[in-house]
Amino acid sequence: MALLNRLDQYDDLVGDVAAFRSACARPLPDTCWVPNEHRDALAALPPRSLEPLSWTNHGFRITEKDLAFGIHFLLGGLLIQEEAAMMAVGALGLQPGERVLDLCAAPGNKTVQLAAAVGLSGSVVGNDVSAARLQVLRGIVDRFRLAQVHLTVHDGTSFPDRRFDATNEPVRFDAVLADVPCSCEGTCRKNPSVLDLRSLHRTACLPRLQETLLRRAILMTRPGGRVLYATCTFAPEENEMVVDRVLSQPGREGTVSVERIDIPGLQLDPGIDRWNGRALHPSLTHTRRVWPHRNDTGGFYLALLRKDGSPVRSDWPPRTGSGTVDPQALPWSAYALDEPFYRNYRHITTGKRGGRLVHVRSTDVPFNTVSVGMSGLNQKARDPRPSSSLAPLLAHHACAGTAEVPKDAILAFLKRETVVPSELVPPRDRTRYVLVRSGPIRLGLGHVDNAGRVASLFPSHLAGLPVSDWLDRLGG
Repeated sequence: MALLNRLDQYDDLVGDVAAFRSACARPLPDTCWVPNEHRDALAALPPRSLEPLSWTNHGFRITEKDLAFGIHFLLGGLLIQEEAAMMAVGALGLQPGERVLDLCAAPGNKTVQLAAAVGLSGSVVGNDVSAARLQVLRGIVDRFRLAQVHLTVHDGTSFPDRRFDATNEPVRFDAVLADVPCSCEGTCRKNPSVLDLRSLHRTACLPRLQETLLRRAILMTRPGGRVLYATCTFAPEENEMVVDRVLSQPGREGTVSVERIDIPGLQLDPGIDRWNGRALHPSLTHTRRVWPHRNDTGGFYLALLRKDGSPVRSDWPPRTGSGTVDPQALPWSAYALDEPFYRNYRHITTGKRGGRLVHVRSTDVPFNTVSVGMSGLNQKARDPRPSSSLAPLLAHHACAGTAEVPKDAILAFLKRETVVPSELVPPRDRTRYVLVRSGPIRLGLGHVDNAGRVASLFPSHLAGLPVSDWLDRLGG
């Protein structure tokens, strides 16, 4: 109980103190998020371990990580994420085609959800101060095949405030997510050490950083756009008091108003408008606190801000230096791809290391990026071939160069074994690389031999896991 002493200061805020303390002392339930496009695959190979959450069609509680769960995880079909954290992107109210900045993106779970919300016609810039942390996000972008995500490395407090050369108009986003660094008290069910009183001195400077990040987020938002300020802490000093200073002391970033957040099916508490005898802006009661005992989750804080001004949205001129997908060239020509593929995935960009990597993207952004879209082609051999990330996407659009395998062969394919397809449609151009699928479950790239067998080219390591060993443990 010593570690809970730090939470004593919140007794007057939580309602049922005993329930709050009890929840903080219990292990946090495991949950995951599933994108819409993977729902058919999930139904074709249903894990026995997932129970739907009541408030979202995308969320599930994980009661057991069985083999089917592992398969969907490796195929980019589900994202392990704490339930309270799933609320942030939904609170932004994004629409297809919008342009979004994830100011402090790594490790990237919310970036995936932002991309799903804006679709292939939208753009997401995932930014982080740490290039090393963005490498994790780079892997997530590929695993979930996010052609609309572009990564940048900047200190979020000074994210580039640039203008278009031709019009001198500032570059602004429709929405910005500021999920800022915090003292993480709300994660105490996963990591009780965050409540160690000795850690307080390490968090004393956080409110200043959080305020600077929030002001930058507002600056980068167009008039009429939205900013979501989010933390996973209970501390008013890092939550309402940060937003209060921005509301009462606006700067060159512009003024904002607080919008009410409601998420049907969840019990959310209003933000506070008074702390330690100090009155705060009354509209802060429209912000939301997520207490662990209300919905059996972690702790979270959400503040949705609308930037004042006429809701003007300017066009972003395309950047140069990229080509278009050529249906007559390998490897595209081999797979007889349908029209939606060429409509949605318009651009290719040659990467570094001698042009061996080609990225595929659906949209463009006017920023200098460290990565654009998803890994597309590997050009190490004489003819380019689809990457292990691109192949499952192509399998959804291909009318040729496909290998259909029975459901009982999926595990063997993921373990890089040779499988015998139940149906093989030859490529229409010179290649032995085929796109492997099992009904709605798109598996990846294989190499077909003269006997019609398919050698799996599924990555032996994915998401930081040794795939074969990990699947064996889940199956055991």
